[in-house]
Amino acid sequence: HATVEAAWAVEARHGLAYWDALMVAAAQQQGCGVLLTEDLQHGQGYDGVRIVNPFVAGPELLDAPAP
Repeated sequence: HATVEAAWAVEARHGLAYWDALMVAAAQQQGCGVLLTEDLQHGQGYDGVRIVNPFVAGPELLDAPAP
C-alpha cells in the first residue's frame, strides 16, 4: 500500500507515467540510490533515486555519488 501511495506522489510531482513512477517508488521504498532501467532518462534523478541506463553506462557509474 505504501509503495502505491508513493508512486502516486512521484507520478504527480514529476509527471511520470504511473508504471515508471511505481518503479521509482519501489526503489525508494527499498532504499536504492540507483535504478537500472532503459525506460527512463539516463542521469535523471527522482527524489533521491538516480536513473542509470545499463546500456549507456559502465559499471564505474554505479560507484559515483548520487547527484
